[in-house]
Amino acid sequence: MSLPPLRAALPCLLLLAVACGNVVGAPNGALAESPTSASPGSAADSPTAPSQEVSPSPGDPVEAPATETPVVTSPAPSTSVCTPLGTLASLRGNLATWLLTTPIATALSGGFKEPGGTELTAFEGTFRALLTEGPTPQVVRDLEGLGYGVSTFHGDNGGAWLVVREQGLSSRGGGTFIVNLFPARDLWLEAPHADSDEGTLRQTATQLVTLGARALLITGSNRCAVTTPSPCSGTTRVCGTKGLRLSDAAHYGNTFFTAAHRALRDTYPDAVAVSLHGMDSGDGAEAAVVSDGTGMERAGALSNRLRDALNTHLTGTKKAFSCNAAEDAGKHRPLCGTGNVQGRIDNGAADACFTEATAATDRFLHLEQSSTLRGTGASSKAVLQALADTVPCSLTGSGLGCQAVAAQDCP
Repeated sequence: MSLPPLRAALPCLLLLAVACGNVVGAPNGALAESPTSASPGSAADSPTAPSQEVSPSPGDPVEAPATETPVVTSPAPSTSVCTPLGTLASLRGNLATWLLTTPIATALSGGFKEPGGTELTAFEGTFRALLTEGPTPQVVRDLEGLGYGVSTFHGDNGGAWLVVREQGLSSRGGGTFIVNLFPARDLWLEAPHADSDEGTLRQTATQLVTLGARALLITGSNRCAVTTPSPCSGTTRVCGTKGLRLSDAAHYGNTFFTAAHRALRDTYPDAVAVSLHGMDSGDGAEAAVVSDGTGMERAGALSNRLRDALNTHLTGTKKAFSCNAAEDAGKHRPLCGTGNVQGRIDNGAADACFTEATAATDRFLHLEQSSTLRGTGASSKAVLQALADTVPCSLTGSGLGCQAVAAQDCP
């Protein structure tokens, strides 16, 4: 289904934007550039399906690092698309490398502060406006009032993105959100356990750039950052004691992370959201477990297509399994992501805090991976290529396997 013109391409809407400068500090790996002008539902894993996510996994084989596939990009944009971005603070470098320094509150740090309901509503609406209207002065001011700054990031080899991340000294573990100005695929990526599921931050950052995904959502806190329990259904022992925590972005909905997810879903109703996780595969047969956010058997599920694509590219004896395929059975069944709050939202659960979805939309994919797939060796590329095979190039930007010939960028 085609998207309404207002939602189809953010660069077109930026023609209307008169952006407001908002300085966002640059971590190691990026150079800050002066702007041309200065101006001011919660949820958790089902109790019957406890999480088994741990990382790293000592039982998984280790592969030698390999160089990532370079981005293939398309013709440069017109000057009119890029001009409104000139007044934003600007960073330049390798985005995938820069994102490795994303601030994330550590375990037991108390670094997650739950936003109030009014703040969540305001952030969702403002983030939606950023997606549909671009970084207008009002959007930038509203985000700043919620503790977030907006900047642009230009890739060394082309590409341009908007960076929305917390600023100042009063971080609340709210997260970092990247929006691609020139996406190639109707797909966005989520890293709700970016530090605790080792390798998923690097993995999703690379996938954002290489696949040409619409956006990337990164948690701002370790899932065990606070000890306050979540009131929602589900349990896990990942944090050392039984139970879920409020700081777990995948399993509690009152977060800026989930607000950003809701805004993306409203703006891009047909896009596929992919939530990437890590598991301890031990001596099991699974290299990966894929689901649509439910445990229901569906022959034509998108998750089954991703499983098949993964098995085409995986090396070694371990294979990918799907929670939605009748022929796949085994120890992977507790890892179907049925309690993932973002998946419950996308699948229309009656109450994302307490209720699993009773149907699937094929707009959400939950992917559990062994440490080998989250590494930097040959097997790690299997996930990248499988996602490229599963979600086609349907937009005009740059991405792996898309028909593109030159780098898109803004000066």
